[in-house]
Amino acid sequence: MNSSLRTFLGLALFVAPLSAGCASRTAPFDQMDQAQITVLRLTAPPPPVAATPATPGALPGIPGLPIPPEMQAAGQQLLQGLNQAAPGLIPPGLLPGGQTQQPAAQQQVPLWNGLAIVAQTPVTNEDMKNDLLDLFGDEDSFQAGANNCTTAPGMGVSFVRPGQPNTDLVVWFTCSKAAGVTPFTLPYGKDMLTGESHQKLSQIYQALFGMAVPPGS
Repeated sequence: MNSSLRTFLGLALFVAPLSAGCASRTAPFDQMDQAQITVLRLTAPPPPVAATPATPGALPGIPGLPIPPEMQAAGQQLLQGLNQAAPGLIPPGLLPGGQTQQPAAQQQVPLWNGLAIVAQTPVTNEDMKNDLLDLFGDEDSFQAGANNCTTAPGMGVSFVRPGQPNTDLVVWFTCSKAAGVTPFTLPYGKDMLTGESHQKLSQIYQALFGMAVPPGS
């Protein structure tokens, strides 16, 4: 056997194990090298603000302070007289029995798949992109188990490709679980994160948002 053939066989034997150890990504993550990836900090949406009923006979501007009936009648006559003498002088809602005070408008919170967005950032680092694609595209990143999370997921990951529906996932750090957002589902039949996967996602969270994962996320 000449030296050139020996060299070729030696290289082939060296490369073969390396090739065998490179696992390909599972669909659809095998087609997402050019996808735009956004990571979101999430929390439960705030409850709706309920209107507080006005207290009958309460003094305007002093919530909950009652007015004796005789003073309320006298005050109403006085305010009505002023309003007739100078229309528009008395603001609406100041006269007893007039318009009720409207509840303060609830602050609008941006939502993503029904969850409140605390912060969001695009992933521009190529190594971090590959880490996310490798993690979610590898069945070995997950393990079987059952854990019903009672808190809102603390992290969301959105993969966007032109002409394709978004692939969205949420991550619960408290119960070490990940899941696809309908209609997408993880293709492995298991959704509990391994310890290594949990650590990797925690590191990505801290790198992007400059803080450790908060308790209860």
